[in-house]
Amino acid sequence: MSVKDLSTVPKVIGVVGPFTSTDTLTVAPLFMVDLIPMVSYGASSSVLSRKQNFPSFLRMVHANKDVIEVIFKILQHFNWRWVAFLNSDNNYGNDGLELFREMIKDTEICLAYTNGLNDYTNYPTVFKQIEAQRVPVIIVFAPEWTAEALIESAIKLNITNKVWIAGDGWSLNKRLQKEKGIKNIGTVLGVSQPVVTIPGFKDFIFSSKSQTQCENAEQQMFCNQVCNCSSLSPEDVNDGDPSFSFPVYSAVYAIAHALHNVLQCGAGRCNDNITVYPHMVLAELKKSKFTLLNQSIQFDDNGDPTFGFYSIFFWNHSGDAEEIGFYKFHPSFNFFNTTKIQWFTKGEVPTALCSSECPVGYAKQQDGVHKCCFTCEICPNGTYVNITEDPYKCVYCKETEWSTVGSTSCSLRAVEFIPFTDIGAILIMIGAWALVGLTLATQPLILPSYRRFQLMRFTVEEINNSTSLLPNVSLGYEIFDHCSHTQSFPGIFKLISLNGLIRPCGESQKNLSTVPKLIAVVGPFTSTDTLTVAPLFMVDLIPMVSYGAASTLFSEKLKYPSFLRTVHPNKDIITVIVKMILNFNWRWVAFLNSADDFGTDGLEMFRKIIKDTEICLAYSKELNHDTDYSVMFKQIEAQKVFVIVVFAPKLTAEALVESAIKLNITNKVWIAGDTWSLNKMLPKKKGIKNIGTVLGVSQPVVTIPGFKDFIFSSKSQTQCENAEQHMFCNQVCNCSSLSPEDVNAIDPSFSFPVYSAVYAIAHALHNVLQCGAGRCNDNITVYPHMVLAELKMSNFTLLNKSIWFDKNGDPTFGSFSIVFWNQSGDAEEIGFYNFHPSINFFINNTKIQWYNSKVPTALCSSECPVGYAKQQDGVHKCCFTCEICQNGTYVNITEDPYKCVYCKETEWSTVGSTSCSLRAVEFIPFTDIGAILIMIGAWALVGLTLATSVLFAINYNTPVVRSAGGPMCFLILGCLSLCSLSVFFYFDKPTISFCILRFQPFLLFYTVCLACFVVRSFQIVCIFKIAAKFPKLHSWWMKYHGQWLVITAAFVTQALLILIGYVYGPPKPYNETVWYPDKIILCCNIDIKASSGPMILLAFLSSLCFIFSYMGKDLPKNYNEAKAITFCLLLLMLTWIIFVTAYMLYRGKYLQTFNALAVLSSLYSFLLWYFLPKCYIIIFQPHKNTQQYFQGLIQNYTKTISQ
Repeated sequence: MSVKDLSTVPKVIGVVGPFTSTDTLTVAPLFMVDLIPMVSYGASSSVLSRKQNFPSFLRMVHANKDVIEVIFKILQHFNWRWVAFLNSDNNYGNDGLELFREMIKDTEICLAYTNGLNDYTNYPTVFKQIEAQRVPVIIVFAPEWTAEALIESAIKLNITNKVWIAGDGWSLNKRLQKEKGIKNIGTVLGVSQPVVTIPGFKDFIFSSKSQTQCENAEQQMFCNQVCNCSSLSPEDVNDGDPSFSFPVYSAVYAIAHALHNVLQCGAGRCNDNITVYPHMVLAELKKSKFTLLNQSIQFDDNGDPTFGFYSIFFWNHSGDAEEIGFYKFHPSFNFFNTTKIQWFTKGEVPTALCSSECPVGYAKQQDGVHKCCFTCEICPNGTYVNITEDPYKCVYCKETEWSTVGSTSCSLRAVEFIPFTDIGAILIMIGAWALVGLTLATQPLILPSYRRFQLMRFTVEEINNSTSLLPNVSLGYEIFDHCSHTQSFPGIFKLISLNGLIRPCGESQKNLSTVPKLIAVVGPFTSTDTLTVAPLFMVDLIPMVSYGAASTLFSEKLKYPSFLRTVHPNKDIITVIVKMILNFNWRWVAFLNSADDFGTDGLEMFRKIIKDTEICLAYSKELNHDTDYSVMFKQIEAQKVFVIVVFAPKLTAEALVESAIKLNITNKVWIAGDTWSLNKMLPKKKGIKNIGTVLGVSQPVVTIPGFKDFIFSSKSQTQCENAEQHMFCNQVCNCSSLSPEDVNAIDPSFSFPVYSAVYAIAHALHNVLQCGAGRCNDNITVYPHMVLAELKMSNFTLLNKSIWFDKNGDPTFGSFSIVFWNQSGDAEEIGFYNFHPSINFFINNTKIQWYNSKVPTALCSSECPVGYAKQQDGVHKCCFTCEICQNGTYVNITEDPYKCVYCKETEWSTVGSTSCSLRAVEFIPFTDIGAILIMIGAWALVGLTLATSVLFAINYNTPVVRSAGGPMCFLILGCLSLCSLSVFFYFDKPTISFCILRFQPFLLFYTVCLACFVVRSFQIVCIFKIAAKFPKLHSWWMKYHGQWLVITAAFVTQALLILIGYVYGPPKPYNETVWYPDKIILCCNIDIKASSGPMILLAFLSSLCFIFSYMGKDLPKNYNEAKAITFCLLLLMLTWIIFVTAYMLYRGKYLQTFNALAVLSSLYSFLLWYFLPKCYIIIFQPHKNTQQYFQGLIQNYTKTISQ
């Protein structure tokens, strides 16, 4: 019923809004029915430009296509080719992604990564995947709240060095610009609506302060609109994000100008006698042409604005969005001032390439699935590369041309011959005219839909004839077809209206005095049709039981509380398809889906389910009437894809397969969804065997008892008896050209879902009416919500199947059949997938006749040999090279086949290992024969030092003891004994205390020993050589006991250096794992820097000692300790040179034995070569241990010097 036929003036003549695309797509169909104009200031989905579906929709913002075009221009301007696209998981974001894919299709820009963002997005995983692809440029096409969550996560996760391109939904976000850490994430560019100052708006906001309270109840309803009841201050409002201000302003003005024209306003007044209807305002809106704030406001044929432009912003370091350019549409013009941008790369424009450009004369060799990723190959002799035509191919020169290596063109060859005469040639050109025939076709009848329609009629009649189900109650029904999104609404309004009126929102239906006409709906069949009409039935909780709408959206009970279905959702169908792919070990597949809600939902489900599997989506494409199948199949061939999943309704699938036959597409495996897997026409098609092997997932074929007879009985009615029957021709009359045999032979898919849907409603009604004992309670008034409550509790048996629903209204019963199109042209069942009572899956592979006589392979890359890790090659994990795992690493293909994992320190592995083996732990125990011998040597040294000390004590006043150092000898012998204690700690398992006692006592007490020998050497030289030349030095030395000062200073200095070294880096146990891959050598780690001080002091004292002792090499024989000290030092140096050499060449467990032996040798060098000769004189040559003997030697030395 048209609005202009009503006697009352319509209440609504135009709508401003809604803001988002999702909200607009939900409510727009309701306004389209009566052509009520909708002028949106934010809904930018390109779907809304389709005038067939949205005839009265206009908008003041440019469609997503224009925003994406600006973003595309930015990428081209900076030569960015390798980008990520993050979009919100809603109509707005998904539309932006599809438009972006379409726009970059024939360009050099590649989409490296994409992800739909929602409340459940795992941002650490998203950013890890972006980092793995080395993507520096990220486009974020999402509303403000989604973008805020993303950017805040990027800051928190310390994501740096990126270029972020913001869509117009968040490019002017004030809060994010000031967010702490925003500078760290990189450089933010953005596309936005131009910021237009609305004159007087700021004063309007401030004027609200004058109203301190809401004056009446009506104002109370609009609190925060006209009253100052909000906690926001006027300053807060004026400082908010100004995006979309002008679109709101111009939307209201557009409706006002249209109304101005409808009312024929002029000369200060309007015509009051004109009744305004929405279609009149719409007509004027379409012709709009007025100026507003210097902008010429008008719309194109699709209701999109022709005026305006986009600003391009950069978020500067001051936290502001600074305009750096613009993009105008009418006329087309763009400008970028790149000098204003402060790049995170400190002045240089960041690069975004998968591969660097090839040198001149090189052709690109595509590396992986993206054309942006390639290697470079020089063109050999006789070929050239033309980068403007095809940079991926070295083209052969003609026979008359030649080229050198790395050429970009060919040169003409020199032609040499000896002519006989000058002969002309005649060229004959033959042409042919091609005749083109035109055929006309009418709208086809979808035969399976007709069969389902007849099945529903049969089911209703069967229930009405039943004596057990709904006795003495007859079901009535009304049927109408979906012509289009808009033309289906009159029929729906007729269904839900009472007395020709639609119930006002908020008024409960059960309060009406009349009995509701509609208690339940069976259908619609498709997801798109269901999404269109479902919101109307959800308002009153009218139960909808669909037999074909499989979109997963309907499982959301918050949005679709009264929706149930007798088919499994897409998630289940896709699960079966994925199971099939995994069963045959296929990894590299294409997914072709219809460009509607059903197909798009299937693609999203497929992507989600394969996310954590080894399956890769090599190619995806939405199919519609404009699809270029030739180009599509070329792209599939280029990707070397052999398995194609086709998730589309019957007509779309038929067009696809017929094109494949026509284009001679061969050697493929086709996996059909349940909408066309039982297609009767295609398996009989000529050439169908050439395209490959067809497998499918289908609803199980259930024979409905009595249905075949019902169809044949229609033959008895030869004509329509009255006008009412004429309205339903082909329903109760045999007016169709289809024979009963034709109807029964049609694709039986979805037969049982239709049958069970009607029976489910009947059983629910049976329970509501308290039926039993052959009759029902006539006194109960049935309302839809009562039927819905019983439907949710359904639990009955139908054809040996238990019918009941889960909490989401999805069926828990049923199964899927897996079919194969055999050589006879039939769909042969080869397996099944059961849901209840338990999930089980089976395929009989032996029944399948493969096109190549064996199971085809579908891999991007062949599996790696054992011990090799996969190295991802491109964006897909299925495309990889193989790299052997080196020593000390292994690959675990069950956990992560893409990584060579390092073995633990306690394990080892050889090249190409799949696991690690425990290392052998080695150290020198106390029981080792070498350790025992060294410890015996240490105890012997202690015994010898003790014996020497006793001998020296007994002969303390003799010349030999006095010349050896007197009391200093006991200090040296004591320190040698203390040093020997460190030898015992070189054995057994190292501990922290063992490591400290290995080195620190030796360093400290050996320093004292060396200091004593330094002093002793100096004293010998001083007495015989320096005293006469420097008498004052000698007297000072004697007076202040210089020898003890030096020894004390050396001791204190070394003690401090050891303490500092201990604090900086104390010795600690260390596992040597580098030298021997199969062993762990337990040893102690010495920090070189921490121990450098004590070692330098030891080296310094050794050098001084050597210098002084060398100076006294020619002193009297019995006073010549200098020679003995020199020899001891040479032995000391030789010992440690040998040890260092061994340390450089060998790091095994016996290195600890060598170290202990070197320490013991250092101690024995002084004991044996300094003290032992003196002991020998004391014991065996006492005549040399007299005062007279020593004085005689001195006198002989003096005479020798004087001569």
